[in-house]
Amino acid sequence: MKRIAIAFYCILLLAPFAQPELTVAGDQPSDFTRAHFQVSRPPINNKIQPDRPMRADLSTFTDEAWTLPVSSSRLSPGQITPRALNMPGLRPFFLVGDEPQSLTWLRQRATQLLEMGAAGLAIKVADTEALARIRAAAPGIAILPVNGNDIATRLQIKHYPVLITATSLEQ
Repeated sequence: MKRIAIAFYCILLLAPFAQPELTVAGDQPSDFTRAHFQVSRPPINNKIQPDRPMRADLSTFTDEAWTLPVSSSRLSPGQITPRALNMPGLRPFFLVGDEPQSLTWLRQRATQLLEMGAAGLAIKVADTEALARIRAAAPGIAILPVNGNDIATRLQIKHYPVLITATSLEQ
């Protein structure tokens, strides 16, 4: 029993010396760490008008085909009951699909959606051609293919097309 206790204490005493000393990359600047760990900040532009609608930049997305098809099982085309929302700071967005009802709705509201700076979520899209048809119905508006099940659950909606703003949910 004494041999085990002595061996245990020896191991505990020698353990700190068995590990090599750790070096934190930020402690010793070098060409390697400087290039990888520099913090860059975007330039401050004081000319941005907060009341001006902001538009999403889709130029960085070169190929969305890998995200398709998109289908949202909790949403279907149909009529919704308009209701008030209290979500301060929420930017307007809308949900559409690739069926004729959504495309008609989108064409009718395109100018209004563009003016308010609304972004679009295509929650039912079969392929790239269908996504192109949706985007052609509302030129100049950012529309991305996404699954809408989480939004449907959170906002307790079952149908689309729908416009969601900070103060209302409407069709």
